[in-house]
Amino acid sequence: MTLNLPIAAPLGEAASVDPRERLKRSIQNDYRLIWRLLRRLGVPVDGVDDAAQEVFLIMAERLSDVRENSERSFAFGTAIRVAHSARRRLARAPVSAEGEFGEGAAAASPVPGPDELSDQKRARELLNRVLETMPLDLRTVFILFELEGLRSPEIAELVGVPLGTVASRLRRARESFHELVSEHTSAGPRSGEER
Repeated sequence: MTLNLPIAAPLGEAASVDPRERLKRSIQNDYRLIWRLLRRLGVPVDGVDDAAQEVFLIMAERLSDVRENSERSFAFGTAIRVAHSARRRLARAPVSAEGEFGEGAAAASPVPGPDELSDQKRARELLNRVLETMPLDLRTVFILFELEGLRSPEIAELVGVPLGTVASRLRRARESFHELVSEHTSAGPRSGEER
């Protein structure tokens, strides 16, 4: 009679969770966060779904290399690399005539009125323009802290830098963000924006 007992985990470690469960839990907990991070790191709106899927496909392939309870860190690091690759591909590709939001984007939410949708779109476009001009290391910390609400220790772990570096980058990112917003807003409306 053969007993199929699980292999004991090394001392001090808990028994492993099924890899499919780990992946499923990571997707459920982190998909929206990864999607927003990719978008804010410059992945065009029409490519964010594919980029997010790529992040989790890479995670699925490499899950055996990812320490248990480090799935979010792995997904963030992967998202940063995927966004970088997407931006490089975009720089080589011709510009679309439809613009960032494409056809039918205004119909996504029927509740807000046209003026409110227009204001939201302008605010998003300003945010995206400002974020795109920030250096990647500052932009990443700024997005994670200010827009995603993560705390500095978690950012340090996700980005793989010391806590002091996170604080320094966050301070510089805030300064840069305020300067860039001032530059973009003091330039006045661009042609075609004022009626």
